[in-house]
Amino acid sequence: MLSLEPNQAQSFSVSKWLKHQVLLDDSEMEELCSHLTPFHFFNVSEIKPLEELELSLENFLKAYQDYIEILKAGRVPLDRHIQRHLSCALTADANSLYAHPVGTERFLAKPLKPVVQMQQHRFFPSKTAGTIHPMVMSHESIHWGVQLAYPQIFFDGTVYSKVSDEALFPNTALFTKVVKWLRSATVPTTFLWGDKKISTPIRIGKHCFAWVHNHAQLREQGISIHVY
Repeated sequence: MLSLEPNQAQSFSVSKWLKHQVLLDDSEMEELCSHLTPFHFFNVSEIKPLEELELSLENFLKAYQDYIEILKAGRVPLDRHIQRHLSCALTADANSLYAHPVGTERFLAKPLKPVVQMQQHRFFPSKTAGTIHPMVMSHESIHWGVQLAYPQIFFDGTVYSKVSDEALFPNTALFTKVVKWLRSATVPTTFLWGDKKISTPIRIGKHCFAWVHNHAQLREQGISIHVY
């Protein structure tokens, strides 16, 4: 459970984000989480009772499994319960966040130090430009797993610091583990669209190739995936 807001909680800002977008099969997401253990999930987008700010690994994996099952069934995942679990903060140290009181016995989880930010990821395919634009939340954008991001610069209100010192910034090591795992367990996605072959840094888990042809939004737009 998060600690309550400290007496001198400082406002801070972060910048120069490194971002990785990836579609994983539910078994691959479970493997990633096992690789990262121990760590915590926190809901940072909703005001909740104190005991509900932390999301259990079991509930997160169930929500992600539901998300993948919807894609496999050729439907679009619009369930708000799923969206809540795919937009959260990952941290190796629960002391990197605190509970900010909002009203009576309700709280918002806020960071004290940089955390790994997970967001539901969608991309927009531009047919005229022949390009793929990540993290575009339009009606035409295509659901594609999650984005994991971490800042490289931390400003505490007085001094700018790089986050490379893992003793001061415990989630730097956590994000490094994320990136190394993604490089070994996933591949960049190449989209086939009409007569165009579009290579992107957006990644896909290797287990997804068995079912990604069922992705309803890809079929609607006549897009397929090059299988390695």
